[in-house]
Amino acid sequence: MYMSELSDRTNESDIAAVTEVVLAYYEGMMAGDEAKLAHAFHPRACIVGNYRGELEWLTLDEFVGECKDGAADSGGYWWRIDGLSFEGDTALVRLGSRYAGQSYSDDLSMLLIDGAWRIVHKTWYAHPAE
Repeated sequence: MYMSELSDRTNESDIAAVTEVVLAYYEGMMAGDEAKLAHAFHPRACIVGNYRGELEWLTLDEFVGECKDGAADSGGYWWRIDGLSFEGDTALVRLGSRYAGQSYSDDLSMLLIDGAWRIVHKTWYAHPAE
């Protein structure tokens, strides 16, 4: 795991908590698990990316629906944290993954809210087919 720009307030418990949120996000997405996704995301989070040349700008509810619909198609998948940085009560996570035969890069913007890390924005990129 690559970590840069760690602020003075960042400690191992912050890193572990952010990693746990990323795991809940990815497991929730793969299984279409609404509870895990609700744990990972703030209710007003936005999920944004281009898909087949069209802009997708989803609410959390829309994203959860897509995850539920696509859970059966997840097939073999993997994920890794490619980057992690903290600044005060914010964290940025770059996630590499494979889902339904497609490679993705996700940028997760996180905020510490009431003592818990939550994803407030996800921007994703679908890599061209290999």
